[in-house]
Amino acid sequence: MKKISMLIGMLSILAIVSCKKKEEAPQPSETTIEVNAPAPEVEEEADGTSISVGNDGVDVSTKNGSNETNVNVGGGDAQVEVKK
Repeated sequence: MKKISMLIGMLSILAIVSCKKKEEAPQPSETTIEVNAPAPEVEEEADGTSISVGNDGVDVSTKNGSNETNVNVGGGDAQVEVKK
């Protein structure tokens, strides 16, 4: 009789432990962050002259109002472009 009551007691303890309410960690809620980036400003090409020198050659650009001149020299090739 002792064995049966001991067995019932052990089963009841196991039932209580297994049915104990488990605390769950709160899950972070999903949040949406909206970022409104300012529109990039459009830069107009300023009048003036720019010179670029590299391993491939030389690039010279000049702009004066609506007139534009580009000169590219390098690698045995030479190009001259004039836009009005």
